[in-house]
Amino acid sequence: MLVANRKNGARLSMGDQWDKKELISLRSKEKFHCPECKEEVILKLGSKKIWHFSHLSGSSCEHQYERESNYHLAGKLQLYNWLKKQGINAELEKFDPSARQKPDIAFDWQGKKYAIEYQCSIIPEEIFIKRTARYFENGYIPIWIAAGNLVKRTGTKAVSLNNFLYLFIRRPRQTWNIPAYCPISGQFIDLKGAIPISSRKTITQLEIHSIDKVPVNHLISPINKSYPVLDSWKSELQKFKSRYTMYPGSYQNHFLQLLYRNYLNLQNLPCEIGLPVFSAPYIETPALIWQTYLYLDIFRYLKKGDLISLAKVHNAFNNRLKRGQIKWRSLPVAGKGSYSQVVSEYIQLLTKISVLTQISDSLFKLNRELKIFDSIDQQRADEAYFYKRYGNIIEAPFLQQAMVKGQ
Repeated sequence: MLVANRKNGARLSMGDQWDKKELISLRSKEKFHCPECKEEVILKLGSKKIWHFSHLSGSSCEHQYERESNYHLAGKLQLYNWLKKQGINAELEKFDPSARQKPDIAFDWQGKKYAIEYQCSIIPEEIFIKRTARYFENGYIPIWIAAGNLVKRTGTKAVSLNNFLYLFIRRPRQTWNIPAYCPISGQFIDLKGAIPISSRKTITQLEIHSIDKVPVNHLISPINKSYPVLDSWKSELQKFKSRYTMYPGSYQNHFLQLLYRNYLNLQNLPCEIGLPVFSAPYIETPALIWQTYLYLDIFRYLKKGDLISLAKVHNAFNNRLKRGQIKWRSLPVAGKGSYSQVVSEYIQLLTKISVLTQISDSLFKLNRELKIFDSIDQQRADEAYFYKRYGNIIEAPFLQQAMVKGQ
């Protein structure tokens, strides 16, 4: 920790400019205490690690389980000084007793309260969600910033995001964004957009900016840009299909066994299965899999002209959810939204590409049956035609979000 209370109750912050001799003198004369738990802490002034305070061994402080690395301390200080240089009255590690929270950095900007949490280590999901909820309940807008070294790039437009990193995702201007920061390079790393291919692999656009060239508004409300995603999606989807059966334990995979029992495989599924939808981050299960479940439970039984209700589609999805065959994600920072929204978006997409016709708010008619292919070559040929015909419609929601919200 970088802040402690002095014996007179005043805050002593390592974010301020201090002379080492002055701090050594203060340490010899008085004791310091944690602003949150009031326990005694030690001021450490080593030459290898950033000056900081540390709880005594055996401390019962709520946040004592988080041992802050030099990487973490450096990033927190740099972000604090970045805000101060812009004339923002930021406060380092100020404990808010009403919220029972101690954000890494708290500040007011344009009439709103913000709390920055710079997170370098994995903490339990329930703790993350609890802290986020407390911030919202007490009038703060939380901004969780991931350590730059947690972001694992797997391709030009793809990263590996575990469930912990998905907790950071937010929707400023209604667009997906994960902010990250690296204190070693002094750079912000913005993950713009999020289209999950698998439970981890995600298509996104990485933007890197030096901290000296980034205004605070870039963090609070980043401008979204238009990035074509369809080519990346098609490429990554084919890789996923090819590799999924080679994962360890795939012979025991319920989904693959289900395909086998229905004389199907990943390579001969209809082109309309495995499509990207904007709210997809709410579902951990890959789009190819949950959309296949909808095909097996609903669409394979329909004939041209048959009617289907949106409630029936949601019910089929929820049944798979209850059995644990589909998993959803908790996105505590993202605000309103849910996995049911993802399902509705998929049905709307099928309507836009003429698979369905909407009869009423909740009733649809099937215009054409979803085709199972006899060979991989036939599937690939039809898929190429399918994306040539409908690619602009499929990609439109991602481009429109950028054009409308990024103005």
